[in-house]
Amino acid sequence: ALLSGDVDLIDPVPVQDMARIQAGAKTTVLTAPELRTMFLNMDSMREELAHSNIKGRNPFKDARVRRAFYQAIDIEAIKTKVMRGMAAPTALMISPLLFPGAGKLKRWPYDVAAAKALLAEAGYAEGFELVMDCPTDRYVNDEEICQAVSAMLGRIGVKVVLNALPKAQYFEKVSPPKYASSFNLLGWTPGSLDSWNVLANLVICRDDKGKGGTFNFGGYCNPKIDELARAILVEQDATKRDGLIGEAFRLLHEDAGMIPLHQQALAWGVTKNMQVTQRADGHIRFAWMRKQ
Repeated sequence: ALLSGDVDLIDPVPVQDMARIQAGAKTTVLTAPELRTMFLNMDSMREELAHSNIKGRNPFKDARVRRAFYQAIDIEAIKTKVMRGMAAPTALMISPLLFPGAGKLKRWPYDVAAAKALLAEAGYAEGFELVMDCPTDRYVNDEEICQAVSAMLGRIGVKVVLNALPKAQYFEKVSPPKYASSFNLLGWTPGSLDSWNVLANLVICRDDKGKGGTFNFGGYCNPKIDELARAILVEQDATKRDGLIGEAFRLLHEDAGMIPLHQQALAWGVTKNMQVTQRADGHIRFAWMRKQ
């Protein structure tokens, strides 16, 4: 539709189509950093992991299993092959543009041998099976990311059955009140552009009805992070507040409570007679556009 002139703007442009749009006589691609962080949730709340061949227990309650999943993911391969360079790997659940202490945390390194050793230490030397839920039309190359993650986990003996769903069906399953997912992909841009938004919505403990961290789809819970989140909310000294935020993110990282992947890049396709300002939060504002 863009190439034929039927529309003036599309968002997002699939990374595999960027060259074709860029080469169009009347079209171009606008790219910029985006604040949205892509990450993986693991159900560490239920006593028994649903949608799995493990009965009577939940492997994700063990931080060693969560860390094994983390270290099994080759984030550079996802960046170069799946996202075609249009992603910035991250160790944080928030864009480094929004938190000055972002550089202090580094991703757990990609290491298949270390991941296998962690699984064995946790009692899952032979791996296990589970279902991964993934949207097909919500984020940039979301299904392709999930396919890559599934293949990478196969290298450590984890058999992933990918359940790819249109976004309406996906969010109906993984969101409250159901939270009916063992392992899933999600993206988040903090509406307030602040770290407390991330902690309050995605990280703090919740109950099975969603009270607490409503969008904490995996049900991860660390009371120390909850305590820090309460302190962050009322701390007025910027330096002290950043220190509390950094500690909360450090605890989440050490616990591998969630697996941050990358900040995806904005990629909008526009006709060349459009003047468009891209906002890093990805919001499309017609007031910031002009058609000549």
